[in-house]
Amino acid sequence: MPHKTFLPVELRPYSLAVCQSCRQALLLLSGEVGPDADPEDLPARPAPVLWPTVGRDLADGVPALVMAELVDARACARTGSTAAAALHVRRVLEAICADHGITGRTLYHALGRLRRDQVIDGWMAGLVEELREFGNMGVHLGDKLTKDEAADLVTLTEALVEYIYVLKTKFARIKDRRPGRETADVEQETTAIRILRKYHVSFALHPYPHEPGRTKSRSAVAAGLGIPPARMLKAVILYLGEHAVLAIAPVEQEIDEPALARAFGERAARIATRADVVRISDTLAADILSPLALPYLPSVLDTAAAGADSVYVSSGRHGLELELDPADLIRITSARLAAIVK
Repeated sequence: MPHKTFLPVELRPYSLAVCQSCRQALLLLSGEVGPDADPEDLPARPAPVLWPTVGRDLADGVPALVMAELVDARACARTGSTAAAALHVRRVLEAICADHGITGRTLYHALGRLRRDQVIDGWMAGLVEELREFGNMGVHLGDKLTKDEAADLVTLTEALVEYIYVLKTKFARIKDRRPGRETADVEQETTAIRILRKYHVSFALHPYPHEPGRTKSRSAVAAGLGIPPARMLKAVILYLGEHAVLAIAPVEQEIDEPALARAFGERAARIATRADVVRISDTLAADILSPLALPYLPSVLDTAAAGADSVYVSSGRHGLELELDPADLIRITSARLAAIVK
């Protein structure tokens, strides 16, 4: 019977250990040691942790300050330090703002600048606001996250960091590889414009000068474009009890809350707070609401505006207005008609 030849297998020096802080079991790649070495006699030295893993690696391009806070958030979530994990998530947001040269009186104001400068837009604005509120739970006594909630919080923070520093850069490179593509048209695309194209609606774009950090009121925009104020419309979110609705009315007119409530068969209405707006509008971009981008909210259009030849609504970002037929606005938003201004 022929003999089998067995080749020697390289033995690697693995070690089991226990974290002295959280008592987590660890599998380490400890390095070469002599056959008779006593672990107690070996000098302290770094060893790669093979298990548990610390989370997926993010691509290059994430600033060191942002990455350092994210790594700390991961470690805290993994060890069950949920308040510390939430606090480091908040610090990730602060680091992102600092990396973009943004400082504000509060983190809320700094994140508002991120939206206005279009570092984040769309549903990311709502995500950032939620992360900020969860981050506050790491600061205030009495608020507590579960370990699973902290893990989910860190995962969402990782997604935000990857979006800002990795995916946007990759997307820009892809666009650059497509010769002949008009980048100006791509930059003007917003949710509102995409919806208009989807419905095959005729509309006109009206750009106007915009300086970041110096937001113009819609009345000022109307004056600059020479638009009659009665045809320049605003979108206002209100609450009927626990349910949000959208009022569309001329920019210089004040919403009559009792009249709006009656339009929906309710007793009372209240104007939504800024925090309400951010939470509701997962299509919020550049701090401007476009009524076209909120088709999931029940809407009412002021009767007087419905009779205009054309109306102007926000495109969803500063520097660009949309002109369209009010009948198309009614069709896309499924708006009812009522006298809702004072």
